[in-house]
Amino acid sequence: MCFFLKRAPAHATWGQAMLSMGGVAERLEKQLDTVTTREAAVLVRPTDDQSATQTRAEMERALTGMDRTLFRFDVTMDDSGYGWAIVKGAVLGDVAAGINQMGEVFTASGLGERVMAAIFPFMWHDSVHQRDHKIYWLYQPRVRGFTPFVPDGDPSNEQRDHDLEIRMETAIRRDLPTYRDTSEWYPIWGMPI
Repeated sequence: MCFFLKRAPAHATWGQAMLSMGGVAERLEKQLDTVTTREAAVLVRPTDDQSATQTRAEMERALTGMDRTLFRFDVTMDDSGYGWAIVKGAVLGDVAAGINQMGEVFTASGLGERVMAAIFPFMWHDSVHQRDHKIYWLYQPRVRGFTPFVPDGDPSNEQRDHDLEIRMETAIRRDLPTYRDTSEWYPIWGMPI
């Protein structure tokens, strides 16, 4: 296949999506002026009868299957009782590999159905308005694709920059398996990353 005809799959499994994310660093950084924050997270929903402490303990038990020599990670809880397993790494490829392995251990331990998203934060510099934006790429297993989320202004106002979300999705769709139906582009407010 010719390089210029290469396209990201329209829908991607967890592993395919993380491989794609690990491979887009150069395009994001050199062509789109978007830089990784060198961390990402997996969001896990608690069961109806679980406390935040129980959810955290369950996630930490599952993560004993992670290779701690390769990946640095931590588990934290948000105000709604959802669990966040956060991976840190030197480059986007390392972070994506860590999130891939995290998804595998969560699935193997029975938490796979409760994984809501993998979240990758980036910083983008708007050279026209001379300001930085935090841009999140959320892989949603339910739709098997990445969706953008760009908070705009004060986080307490919960405003989004839909125009920038659309521009970013259009710019990266050839390299990353994105989900184009904007009705499925959900925000996640109050993220710990």
